[in-house]
Amino acid sequence: MDRAWYWKAGFIAAVTVLAVWALVPSVTYFRMPPSERNEASAFEKARPKWGPSKHLNLGLDLQGGIYLLMGVEVDKAVREKAVRRAEEISAELERKEIKGAEVRGDPDTGIVTVTVADVGKAKDLVAEEYTDMFIRKVNAGSFDLGMKDDAVKQLKDSAVDQAVKAIRNRVDKWGVSEPTIAKRGDSSILVQLPGYSNPEKAKELIGKTAQLEFKIADDSDTSLTQLKDLPAGVTLDWDRFTGAGDATVQSPYLTSKDRALLESYLKDKAPKDHSFAIGKIDVRPGQPATYRSWMLDKKAGLTGEYITDARVAFDQAPGEGNRPYVQLTFNKTGADLFGALTKNNVKKRMAIVLDDTVDSAPIIQTEIPGGICSIHLGGLKPVNEILDEAKDLALVLKSGALPAPVRILEERSVGASLGPELIRRGSMAALVGLLAVLIFMAFYYRFSGVVADVALVLNGLVVLAIMALLNSTLTLPGIAGFVLTLGMAVDANVLINERIREELKTGKQAAAANRTGYDKVFWTIFDGHVTALVAGFVIRAYGSGPVRGFATTLIIGLLASMFTSIVVTRAIVEWFVGHGRLHKAVSF
Repeated sequence: MDRAWYWKAGFIAAVTVLAVWALVPSVTYFRMPPSERNEASAFEKARPKWGPSKHLNLGLDLQGGIYLLMGVEVDKAVREKAVRRAEEISAELERKEIKGAEVRGDPDTGIVTVTVADVGKAKDLVAEEYTDMFIRKVNAGSFDLGMKDDAVKQLKDSAVDQAVKAIRNRVDKWGVSEPTIAKRGDSSILVQLPGYSNPEKAKELIGKTAQLEFKIADDSDTSLTQLKDLPAGVTLDWDRFTGAGDATVQSPYLTSKDRALLESYLKDKAPKDHSFAIGKIDVRPGQPATYRSWMLDKKAGLTGEYITDARVAFDQAPGEGNRPYVQLTFNKTGADLFGALTKNNVKKRMAIVLDDTVDSAPIIQTEIPGGICSIHLGGLKPVNEILDEAKDLALVLKSGALPAPVRILEERSVGASLGPELIRRGSMAALVGLLAVLIFMAFYYRFSGVVADVALVLNGLVVLAIMALLNSTLTLPGIAGFVLTLGMAVDANVLINERIREELKTGKQAAAANRTGYDKVFWTIFDGHVTALVAGFVIRAYGSGPVRGFATTLIIGLLASMFTSIVVTRAIVEWFVGHGRLHKAVSF
């Protein structure tokens, strides 16, 4: 045997071992009682610590749960924006010394009416400062304003995005395994909660208006260091940053990968006039989330009801590299409160809290008067990552300022008994079909069929292992995609065996027939798989929900099929050829 074969064999062995290793947590997960599968702490206790932390999940159609289609009242969001815009215009007219102006936003129509003595000057100011509005009508001593169509569309899209962000934050706190929260159409949100069985509670929590708060973090409190007997999975760590007088501040906090465990442990442990909140620590993509505690001062704070706008802007200062940041605008009352809050807490961290989750905690560098402040993010991160963070933070901030009410358009509960029954029948169908194929291949192609069977089993193992490492959700369409890829793997092996049979009929020796057969059939198999891959990527790009799951499984399965059909079977056959067992390797 040449050296290349040993490298090939070593690679196949490594892939097999890694596949088995990746599937160990999934086996543990499916052996757990259904009632415990969606509890992260229960799975962490049960899984082998030497295995990965990710596993296959069951979709809504397999384990039951809740399906909600929610409508966002985007028209109300637009009307409320008009009311807030009226406050902004009134303050701007006053700053520009246009006296005696009365500005009113109609909450029923979204029309802003400006009553003022100097109509011309007021019109010019509004046209210059508020480019997203247009003048609808001019009367004697007044004029009406409306939102432009493109501004209305952007505002409606933003309202739905804010609702998606708020709902996702809440669902993440429940620990629901692999929820689906996605925008549907122009003003709807699809929410699927596998394994969640209380629809009334889900509707109550999801439909609640988001509560946004600004609170000052108490980084001088060290009471966390006095806590004894920390539970397994909770550790003490330290923040270090530059505070007042350029002094280094060291602040303790607790971390855990289990948010529920951390919240439970911290319950009732906050010192007087303080409270705990939970935030998420940035981790690398694909890594499990890590949560941390924040010690917040109850006495100082500001709610998001005073925010009139939050948007992404770009720093144009020399040397800044056009880096993005978040710019906030408060109404008059909010500007006064925010100015006092920042003046009294310079060089302290201000936590931005949405639904008890700390999204960001920037350091207050100086007093911020005037009702406009900037939040700079990212440190030394790439600009594209900072931009994504800034967009997310702007959505969080606006979700408290411009809550768009949601209503239930469609509700379905999938019974818990349906999932196990579908799993049992689907598994039985897949096993019977796979066994029939394996027997047929071994009977019809004899030893070459057995080799194809080995590759087929390895193909299934690799597909499931990759899905487990991606923390994929297994649905009925996903199972269909898995079975389809097994069928294509069988088809590839049939092409190989038939091609070798044709080469033998021409009188070639077994070794030459095997080599020529694999070489000539490669491009046929490659073309067929690439065509199916293109279809899979298109389905995944434009599909949604279970359809995307089908496409994902199909793509993974096709890549695995190429590997097992071309590399694995050829390596096995070459081993028999190299050891002089040609009659077995090419028995037809």
